[in-house]
Amino acid sequence: MEKQIGHGRDFLLYGLSFLLLMEWLLPLPHVTDTGYIHVFVLITAVFFFITFLQLPVVLSMGIKSLVICYGLYLVFFEGRFFSLEWLFMLYLDIRENIGLMINGGWYALTDTFRSFLFFILLAIMSYLLFYWTVHARRILFFLIFTIIYVTVIDTFTIYDATFAIIRTFAIGFLLLGLVTVYRMIEQQPVYRAPKYLPVRVATLLVMMIGVGSLFGLISPKFDPQWQDPVPFARAAVGLNGGGSGEGVQRIGYGDNDERLGGGFIDDNTPVFYAASTHEHYWRGETKNFYTGSGWDTTTPTERKEFLYADQGAGVAEFESLEAEIAFVEDSSALIDHLLYPGELLLTNQIMNVDLFQDAYTAKASTYQGSDPMKLKNYQYTYLFPSFQVEGLRASNEQDPQYIHEFYTQLPEDLPERVRELAAEITSGEENRYDRAKAVESYFSRSNFQYETQDVPIPSEGQDYVDQFLFETRRGYCDNFSTSMIVLLRAVDIPARWAKGFTQGEVVEALDESRDVYKVTNGNAHSWVEVYFPEVGWVPFEPTRGFDHTYEFVESEVEVENLDEETELEEEEAGPEVEDVFADLEEKEDDESFSGMASNNWAFPGGPWILAGLLIAALLFALMKNKRIVHYHTLRTFSRREDEEAFLLAYGRLLWLLKYVGFERKSGETLREYAARIDKEFDAPEMISLTIAYERITYGGQSIGTSWTEQKSNWVALVQKIDS
Repeated sequence: MEKQIGHGRDFLLYGLSFLLLMEWLLPLPHVTDTGYIHVFVLITAVFFFITFLQLPVVLSMGIKSLVICYGLYLVFFEGRFFSLEWLFMLYLDIRENIGLMINGGWYALTDTFRSFLFFILLAIMSYLLFYWTVHARRILFFLIFTIIYVTVIDTFTIYDATFAIIRTFAIGFLLLGLVTVYRMIEQQPVYRAPKYLPVRVATLLVMMIGVGSLFGLISPKFDPQWQDPVPFARAAVGLNGGGSGEGVQRIGYGDNDERLGGGFIDDNTPVFYAASTHEHYWRGETKNFYTGSGWDTTTPTERKEFLYADQGAGVAEFESLEAEIAFVEDSSALIDHLLYPGELLLTNQIMNVDLFQDAYTAKASTYQGSDPMKLKNYQYTYLFPSFQVEGLRASNEQDPQYIHEFYTQLPEDLPERVRELAAEITSGEENRYDRAKAVESYFSRSNFQYETQDVPIPSEGQDYVDQFLFETRRGYCDNFSTSMIVLLRAVDIPARWAKGFTQGEVVEALDESRDVYKVTNGNAHSWVEVYFPEVGWVPFEPTRGFDHTYEFVESEVEVENLDEETELEEEEAGPEVEDVFADLEEKEDDESFSGMASNNWAFPGGPWILAGLLIAALLFALMKNKRIVHYHTLRTFSRREDEEAFLLAYGRLLWLLKYVGFERKSGETLREYAARIDKEFDAPEMISLTIAYERITYGGQSIGTSWTEQKSNWVALVQKIDS
């Protein structure tokens, strides 16, 4: 009976420690990209149960290993659980990631392997908490760290830990009180505590915590007497995020872009659905003023009264299309301006509300009277461009004064190395389009990495672009787009920062030409628009892994005319000219061959070294493969009919026997060796061959017809060796 009471007491304490551990797990979906949290909670509960049973170590580890495999199967694999296919895939994944860990490639670890390590950590925690609560009766250390963890998560992330803090204090103090009482009883065996003392203590603790919590809720609260230390703490640890001011924020479309930087949590919550005939980016607005840490708008408010499409002849072709947008029911997702691709056709009204298009920001705002109006759904006609590359290359680059004033601005304290880098990237390019493409392609280099979470925030006074270009080289669309604009402006190319959404995901086909796209918070995006006087604003996409949906058309070369001109030139060219071109072609062929060799081989003589390695590998395989050696030996001598082959064949036979492990012993005569071989293979061929060999070698007998007589014995013995 006392043993049962002891087990019940331990189970109660251990169960309360499990509830404390849950406060570590529950925030994970809110602050990381961890999914399937219910699976992790379930597996942790199983770990705790197995640990509580106190099975033999080997059995306990085996069962926990199976549980870990099952947890990984639930999260990452499909099909039957009792299948070797997914286990083999898991084995390969673990082996590959262990290699990455050894080589320091921690950033490349897969989600499967990370979850595998997390399960192992949870299994270890189940043992540690069992030791702390059941054996050591010490839980204060874990309780303190749990409280610190919950409060930090609540302060510096989007996780609301209001009730988590209450649960932690309630469970923690109850557990701490019971552990103290039980430890006191166990350390003083002479003292006989009342039978229901733990129950009384637990009840008292619950009442005290409940009354204290209720009193705290209903009591009046004083205003803060000190300044909030959180902003200072955020700045100290580098958590001053852009836009909303959060260091780790949830991605989405916002209004405040004055301070960019920091990571975000991906959010696939739908924002709106769009029906259109083409996939394309949805522009919300543009901004012109780079502050060194983010973007602001300093352009005057002016209604747009013109269309860029009217001036783009020969440089861009505009197609008139229609689109319809419907926002999700959540009113918080509504935006008080239109989202549209290309160029919105001029109109002062849409869906029976007033519409104002800003000539500078491209923002098309909706109003009901003088109040901003958020539309739940709307449709419009727009002009979608396709750009002629040769026309953009031929741009005169004579920008209007207002374009140069508002869209080439840079901070006075911009580091000089940014300007030097811009000049280096664009050197040798003769027109605006090629310079813009040079800057755009600069970010496709391998040392730039697309990253959404581990994104540093510039320190106080540090330029946002300078940090990205020369220090971190990792970030997301805001980093890439802002950096490209600053580099372009550094070489006097007008550019502006555009923000909106990428095309989204096709979820339904309405008819042969129109599809429905689901656009989520995760599709929020920013890109670059460069000004060309003949056509207006042209989009560019520097962010790695993204590709804008606008079409850039290269001019087609008229092949037939080109061939005719070439033939005419060849006819006019004299024989000497032809010889000169022939010499040049031969020279180019030689250079191309040497160039190809230098590109394919990293060091001189590469092809010969590779050929030598292949030959050496082939010879090594030939010498080490017994069946190949047998086959080659038998094939070589079985074809020979000349009598001189006998001595060579006998010598090769001795070598072959030594090669396969039947080496002649020291002091053993040739006749004794032959008798041992015949005994080993249960055959008389070796003795017969040896007698004939001795007569020729030692007896002076003519070779005569020895090979004709002994060839069958030689072949039979070699075949037996092979078998």
